[in-house]
Amino acid sequence: MYFQFLIEDESTKILVDHVMEKIEEKYTEEEIEWDKKFFKGIGHLRRIGNALGRKTGKLLNDLPMYMRAFDKKLQGMEQTALVVVLDNDKRDVDHFRKELENIAIGNMILCDYAFCIAVKEMEAWLLGDVEAIRAAYPRVKMQHMKKYEQDAICDTWEILADMVYPQGVARLKKKAAGSYSVIGKAKCEWADKIGGYMSLHKNASPSYQYFIHELEKRIVKRKRGIL
Repeated sequence: MYFQFLIEDESTKILVDHVMEKIEEKYTEEEIEWDKKFFKGIGHLRRIGNALGRKTGKLLNDLPMYMRAFDKKLQGMEQTALVVVLDNDKRDVDHFRKELENIAIGNMILCDYAFCIAVKEMEAWLLGDVEAIRAAYPRVKMQHMKKYEQDAICDTWEILADMVYPQGVARLKKKAAGSYSVIGKAKCEWADKIGGYMSLHKNASPSYQYFIHELEKRIVKRKRGIL
């Protein structure tokens, strides 16, 4: 089974690698391969009349272009899936998913594909596994979990920063001084350290569970000879 990922940013790419390594460990009898294209942020969906033909480096801006390209590539391969992984941010999840599906329909995508949306953002998947956070950061400040509601539209990465970053989110934002690169580096560290300890299935995030389900159902179908 071959998975081609389109991923919003580098920190999510790091976490996806950890997830796929765990899937490999679970399905040792299966040949599982994957590749990743990650972007420099989510960007914006293009509106009618804004059919730019150049790459922007932003996932939503470039999504039609990359879906068409990988659709052509994957149709010539057996047992493949195109998986788009991105944050919900403050969007209505159902409406956002419908918009993404419309992109696939409008661009006549014929290969197997799935849209996996982290609600509100990728750090929700990390916060869904408290034991992994404890293992990665033994001095974690767990009291901050009291103000977090799983997969809610709230300050997700900020809460994780208060839990694991020295002197919390205030210190991180001060160090960043308006530059996202510092915050992005911290997010990559969290994805790597916590992701390495995460359980494949024991996670409180419904959107993470959806992601795992979309991957595993394709592997199971392959085993049964359905794909």
